[in-house]
Amino acid sequence: MIMSPIDILRRALPLIVLGAVIGSAHALPPQQVAPVTLPNGGHGVDGPFFPRNRAAAVAPTTGTTLQQQAQQRTEARLGANSALSNGSAITKAQAQSDGLGYIAKHFDEIDTAHSGRVTLNDVRQYLQQHQ
Repeated sequence: MIMSPIDILRRALPLIVLGAVIGSAHALPPQQVAPVTLPNGGHGVDGPFFPRNRAAAVAPTTGTTLQQQAQQRTEARLGANSALSNGSAITKAQAQSDGLGYIAKHFDEIDTAHSGRVTLNDVRQYLQQHQ
């Protein structure tokens, strides 16, 4: 089938118009942008990814300081409002039901007396031996 010149022009016309629009937009001069004044004399962008008020950087801890921090967190987690608070002893099933997964997982290693119960002191001794 042979296409007539009118059919060819009809199919090519949208491409010709698009090329003309792109060519004329490229030839326009750049536009001026109004300066931005931030509220309260702020500088830069504020938001969750670029906070205006940044928290002070925390120096990484190592060695004995890191061990002390880990011990304090462990004491706070296990000693306050847990089944091990007030010097009580717990079984492996109680450790699992109270959400003390680490103790439940290592219960047999922590329970060196093989009594079926561990205290907070037993957990402390286990953690100190495995640091």
